[in-house]
Amino acid sequence: MEKVGYRDILLEYINEQEPEQPILTEQIAKYVIQQTGQKEIDVKKAVNVNMARLEKAGHVVRVSKGIYCRKIPTAFGYYIPNREVLFCKRLLYEANRVIGYETGLSAMNRLGLVSQMPKRRYIATNLYRKKVPADILIEIRKPPAVVNETNYRYLQLLDAISDIDEAPVDTTRPAEVIKNTARELGLNTEMLILMARRHYNQKTLLRTIDIMLEGQYETARR
Repeated sequence: MEKVGYRDILLEYINEQEPEQPILTEQIAKYVIQQTGQKEIDVKKAVNVNMARLEKAGHVVRVSKGIYCRKIPTAFGYYIPNREVLFCKRLLYEANRVIGYETGLSAMNRLGLVSQMPKRRYIATNLYRKKVPADILIEIRKPPAVVNETNYRYLQLLDAISDIDEAPVDTTRPAEVIKNTARELGLNTEMLILMARRHYNQKTLLRTIDIMLEGQYETARR
């Protein structure tokens, strides 16, 4: 560290990140520890201090506590990625691993079940305890199970099935939309039903069986 200095190591890490990639102080600290072999407690303090200095110097922009992004110079000034997009990515991915998925009305809109697009995006994530800044229109939900690469699509579709009675569904054939989505995503019917049994209530389980095995769906609300 005496020869290089924290600032140079941090800038090296920062400049390797994509413009739309959230830069997390916890990940930077791990990188610095790998590069220097210094103690974690010392590195974390130094990273926090130096990231604040780099923000003041115009190298990065603070998105929220512990989250930054690159400030990219262009011919027309500086390009700063959307804070909400960056915060959302933080909830969806961790070191390129899936840890969350979109759910609620915003997901149902994308699936074609509702035409209404809510102002807020709803994210089910393993980081469900994380605080959302007041100016970011994202609502965090606790997922039914720990989210990973293999199950997030199943959980997303099952959430839609579970929420269908409370949502303003305006497609005439919601069961067909769900079944087609499962087919397009390559989801296994048996696995979908098994996950409904493990992580959802009986009503969602029976509805999943009805949609996937019989193709029948009672639109009348009971």
